[in-house]
Amino acid sequence: MTKSPCVGERIRAQRLKMGMTQQDLAGDTFTKSFISQIEKNHARPSLRSLQIIASRLGKPIGYFLGEEYTPTTDPDKVDHLSMLAARLKQEGKLQDAINYYKEALALADQDDHLRRGRLYFWQGEAYRDLEQREEAIQMLEAARQELESEGEWEVLSYTYNGLGDLLLGLGKTDLAIPSFERALDIIQNHPELPPNIHTTTLTNLGIALAKGRQYERAEHQLLIALERSEADRTYYRYGDICMALGYIYFHQQVLRDAYGFTNRARHFYIAIQDEDLEIQCQINQGAIEGARGNFPRAELHLLEAAERAQALGQPQHQAHALEKLAEVYIEWAVKQPEKLEDAEEVLKKAAMLQTDTAGHGAINQLLGEVLFRKNRLHEAIEALTKAAGLIEGEPDHQSRLADIYSRLGEICQLQGDSKQATEFLQRSVNLFREMQSRTGPMQ
Repeated sequence: MTKSPCVGERIRAQRLKMGMTQQDLAGDTFTKSFISQIEKNHARPSLRSLQIIASRLGKPIGYFLGEEYTPTTDPDKVDHLSMLAARLKQEGKLQDAINYYKEALALADQDDHLRRGRLYFWQGEAYRDLEQREEAIQMLEAARQELESEGEWEVLSYTYNGLGDLLLGLGKTDLAIPSFERALDIIQNHPELPPNIHTTTLTNLGIALAKGRQYERAEHQLLIALERSEADRTYYRYGDICMALGYIYFHQQVLRDAYGFTNRARHFYIAIQDEDLEIQCQINQGAIEGARGNFPRAELHLLEAAERAQALGQPQHQAHALEKLAEVYIEWAVKQPEKLEDAEEVLKKAAMLQTDTAGHGAINQLLGEVLFRKNRLHEAIEALTKAAGLIEGEPDHQSRLADIYSRLGEICQLQGDSKQATEFLQRSVNLFREMQSRTGPMQ
C-alpha cells in the first residue's frame, strides 16, 4: 500500500504549486525556519497554525489533515474540530470558531444529521454573538432541518428558541411567535428535558405575544413561567418575566399590578447587579406613574434614570427616559400648559442621543403632538410626516403608525384640507384592520 503524503509534504507541494517561498508562507506570523521544519516533518503545527497556513495556501484545513487529498468523513476528526471551535468560542474568538465549525461541516458525513445539526446550531450561536443575525438565522434554519427527525429534542428546542429570539430582534414578531410555539410543543411532549428550558420558552413566548399585542395569551404564558420559576427556584429569567408582566398590565391599564411587577423586576436586577435592566425598569416605573397621574413622582423617576444612563454612558437609555418624560409632560400640560415647553426641550435632547430609526420615529411623533397642542400646525405635520416615514413598513410599529396617520388626518381637517384628511384617516383605519386580522380583536 502506498503511504499517503503527510501534512508537511502536502504543505510543501501546495506552496510550490502556488509559486510561494517559505518566507512568503511564513509572512509576519511565523518564521521561515518554522515553515521549513514543518515541511521536513521536524515540527507539527497546531490546528490554529495549520488554519492560517491553509488559508494562505487557498485550501481547506481538511486538505492537510486527511489521509487522502479529498475530504474524509472521519467523525473523530469532525469532533476534534468542533471541540477546538467550542474552546475558541468560549475564549471570544468567534470568527475563528466559525471557521472551524465550517471545516467540521465540510468533513461531516452528509447523512450524519445529528452531528451536522449540532454543528450548524453552534455555528449559529457564534454568528448571533457576533451580531450577524441574518447569518445566524440561516445556520439555525439548517440546524432545524437536520435535527427535526433525529430525536435530539433538547438541541432542537434551543434551536427554535434561538430562531424566535433572532426574529424578534429583527422586528419579525409574527414569525417569532410560531418558532417559540414549536419549541414549547417539543418541551411539553418531552417532560424529561431540563425544567429551565420550559421556563425559558414560556418566557420567550410570553414576551413575543406581548410585543404582538396578544396580551391575554402573553399573560397566561408568563404567569405559568413565573409559577414554575418560583416552584423550581430557577430564577434565571425571573426579572424578564416580571418586567414583561409589568409591560402587559401597563398596556391593559391595570396600573397597580403593572407597577408591582415592574418593581419586583427592578429589585431583582438590583440584586444581581444588572444596572442596564434596572434603569429600564426605572424608566418603566416613571411611565406607569405618569399613566396614574402621579406626574411629580414620574418626573423624579425619569430624570434620575436619564442621569444614571448618562453617567454609565448609555445614550439609548438616556434618550428613552427623556422620551417617556416628554410623554409625562404632555399629559401634565392639560393642567399646566407650560409643561409643553419642557416637553419640547427634552425631545430635542432625546433626538440628539437617539441612534435607532424607530426611536427617532417615536420622538418625532411626540414632537408632532407637542406642536399640535401649541397650535403650530404646519410644524406638527412636518414632524408627524417624518415620523411616519421613519417607521413605515416596520411590522412592530403598525399601531404607532396608525395613530400618526389619525392625528395627521385630524390636523388636515382643521386646516380645511378634507381630501388629504380623508386619505390619512383611511390609512389609519386600514392599519388597524390589518392588525386585527392578524391577532384578532385588540385585548
